[in-house]
Amino acid sequence: MIFFDLDGTLLDHRYSEYLAVKEFYNNNKYRFDFNEENFYKLWCDISNKHFNRFLNNKLTFSQQRIERIKELFEHVGIKFSDTEAENKFKEYLNAYEKNWKIYDDVINCLKELHSNYKLGIITNGDLEQQSLKLERIGVKKYFDLLIAAGDIGISKPNTKIFEIACNKAGFNPKECYYIGDNLNVDILPCEKINMNGIWLNRTNKRGKKTEVKTIYNLENIKEIL
Repeated sequence: MIFFDLDGTLLDHRYSEYLAVKEFYNNNKYRFDFNEENFYKLWCDISNKHFNRFLNNKLTFSQQRIERIKELFEHVGIKFSDTEAENKFKEYLNAYEKNWKIYDDVINCLKELHSNYKLGIITNGDLEQQSLKLERIGVKKYFDLLIAAGDIGISKPNTKIFEIACNKAGFNPKECYYIGDNLNVDILPCEKINMNGIWLNRTNKRGKKTEVKTIYNLENIKEIL
């Protein structure tokens, strides 16, 4: 059984997010007294803050969206109700969804692996949105199982999410691989339960010295399996 992370591994989340934030800023820049670069940094900081609250079960997925918009606009003295913030977030969401982009090496990789392995997803996201991503980028048909943090209330790097995934798939962790782009959130935790971690280091990051198996794109995945 081979599990994949989704954002940053199969889908280029940063690309999609950047273009969506840029469009959102251009549509709302008359409200802000800082440039696009500073706006993007602020957006990312606020998003990470409230998304982590969602992952820690402090907010629902919908609530973290609302809180992100409310805090963003409070920086320029604008207070939104929950309904207003939810509607404003839809502007960003529409831009984000239309810019979802799959990495070039994904389709061929999944086609090859699907003929010999069962495939699954383990993701720190909302089940409905992550399922929609898989469908929109044309890869949902390759996967037998989707485990989402928003659905089970446990998120990576908690090892429990990996245990749940292996149990639901009916495989011993030793029989499972997990491929992800984040060494500390994806790979090191999964290896604690004896899964076989493969770090997809797309940006050639310099991580701490580790013995984990590392690839730089999905084209050479079969050399490791």
